[in-house]
Amino acid sequence: MKVHHYVNPHRHSNSYVLELAEGIVVLVDLGDFNTKPFLDWMQENGKRLSHVILTHEHADHCCGVDALGAQVSFQLICSAKCEVNIRNSRQNFSFYLEEIPTFEVDYQDVLIVRDGETLVIGGYEFYFTETPGHSPGSICIKVEDFVFTGDTVLNGVKSPLSFPHSNREAYQLSVQKIQGILTDGMTIFPGHDSSFEFKGFEELAV
Repeated sequence: MKVHHYVNPHRHSNSYVLELAEGIVVLVDLGDFNTKPFLDWMQENGKRLSHVILTHEHADHCCGVDALGAQVSFQLICSAKCEVNIRNSRQNFSFYLEEIPTFEVDYQDVLIVRDGETLVIGGYEFYFTETPGHSPGSICIKVEDFVFTGDTVLNGVKSPLSFPHSNREAYQLSVQKIQGILTDGMTIFPGHDSSFEFKGFEELAV
């Protein structure tokens, strides 16, 4: 599996393109990066976008869903609470932002995943863990030795827990769950900043 990294203009959030077997491509998070080169690359190389996975409902991680959905079909994967909140501008927080237009995701082809669920996509097992705290709909996704953590685990800084729907108690429980996922040598792909190797839980800023 190859991972390609895009940085979104809005809040410099990350979108990750996962290049799987049989020409299948999966996107993890979809902000407002310019998708034309991505779509051109897929067409030129015979790739097919099968899924977009959202780590959580905040605007910088989902504001590009409808725009991409107008150009290419895919199945959107997220938690149940994330699915509700992306459709509410006050819960995805775009209502309060000046940098991007207020929006509510309308895309309808959605697959809800639950805590501990595994899906096989393109020959790879995607293991989903619900990790509320930063937001109610947060999830982490493990694929082989790669873990996509959204804003639940960041690179060298603590997850922001100051949003109106953040929950410190829920986050602490999620941290305990994360400890059961991570093993030394895994690569963490956070929602912001660069990826990094997991070397021990005591080194994480959680």
